[in-house]
Amino acid sequence: MQSEEPEKKTSREKTFVLRNSFLTDIFDDYHTRNLYNVYVIVVTGLCLQNALRHYVNDGRVEFGLETIGKGFAKFDKAILIWLCCFLSTCATFFFFQIWGKFRTWDKKLTRTWDWFWAAALGLYYFYTLKLTSTATLYFEFNPPCAAFVSMESVRLLMKVHSFVRIKAPPLMSASEDAKFSNFLYFLFAPTLIYRDSYPRTNSINWNFVICRLLEAISMLFMFTFIVEAIYPTPERWLAKYTIKDTMLIITEWIPHADLVLCGSFFLVFHSVQNLFAEVTRFGDRLFYEDWWSQSKHSKWLTKWNLLVRDWLYCFVYRDFKHYLCDNNSLAIFVVIVLSFAMHEYVMFCFIGKFIPCFLFLAIVVVFPMFYLNFPKSIFFNVLLWCSSGLMMSATMLMYTFEHYAVMKAPLKDPTLLELIIPRFITCDCVLKF
Repeated sequence: MQSEEPEKKTSREKTFVLRNSFLTDIFDDYHTRNLYNVYVIVVTGLCLQNALRHYVNDGRVEFGLETIGKGFAKFDKAILIWLCCFLSTCATFFFFQIWGKFRTWDKKLTRTWDWFWAAALGLYYFYTLKLTSTATLYFEFNPPCAAFVSMESVRLLMKVHSFVRIKAPPLMSASEDAKFSNFLYFLFAPTLIYRDSYPRTNSINWNFVICRLLEAISMLFMFTFIVEAIYPTPERWLAKYTIKDTMLIITEWIPHADLVLCGSFFLVFHSVQNLFAEVTRFGDRLFYEDWWSQSKHSKWLTKWNLLVRDWLYCFVYRDFKHYLCDNNSLAIFVVIVLSFAMHEYVMFCFIGKFIPCFLFLAIVVVFPMFYLNFPKSIFFNVLLWCSSGLMMSATMLMYTFEHYAVMKAPLKDPTLLELIIPRFITCDCVLKF
């Protein structure tokens, strides 16, 4: 999930039309399809490098299967938690129907009834996130399972909010009712904006589904190879690191960080979204635009993830301006902070520790850069790529330091301040100043 800059026109509505993803259309061209071959070459090269390293060091070849096995060791429990989240999400539909059906029984109590259910919805949001994170930490999930559970809980909550926000006004005026079949389809459709119906394709192209599935599997292996390359052994992190060592690691990790950045985008927004779109015959597949060619940071982020951008625009930016404060800059700031706070939540589930890394980037770096208007040129595009790789590399290293700091020097009965301040700064077991 990335922060997005909403458009200034508060009348813009999300429209769904039949269209392919950006890369799907690009790869139809023979010459640009060769770029896809570069991706295959990169994954193949990493695979061979991984196999050779294991053979030289351990005398065996495993292609990252052991690491993948460890990452998904408790996937059955993760599925169980997801099932609980899914069933509770389905239950919100029926509670929503109860709210709408009985709110006009006594018009004197309608306002009280509305506020009661609004408070109940807010508590549902809070306890879903709390219980999900608690379960994630209790079962000590490794990053793949933690990512699946935390991101799915956030996705389902965003779907619930979209459904309630879209269907509440018509239901309040008794002009329209909601159908569970539409709601159930919405939960699996690759969109966060609820509609009673969407443009659909005529049939499922199973060859397309298989290709997207193979892409997702190959990306999983690529991430595994990157992890094994930059985290060869846990013993590497037992030593203390000086500021010079830290800067050296950050620069060494920039290529890997760029691969993680591009790989995450390709996996989540192209392969997975298109896979679900094809299986559900969802027609509007514009999940992203040409973010990679932008020179302005705000355009980079808004084109990176159209799914979340549309949700933030409709239900945060626009509602904030309409109901709370008609201030464009303040609304954008709220959007950015909320988006990056959700990133913090996911990372908290990853390592079991809150460090305000993403919030710091949101307030100190991202928000000011939204107002920097760089001309569209190769120079500023390259500069943006370099800065993004640098920030990604630094973020990866900080969370790595924090992970091992918590392992080596856990806190007993920490105060609120100790929970907020990164442990790798205060423990004197990671950094050497």
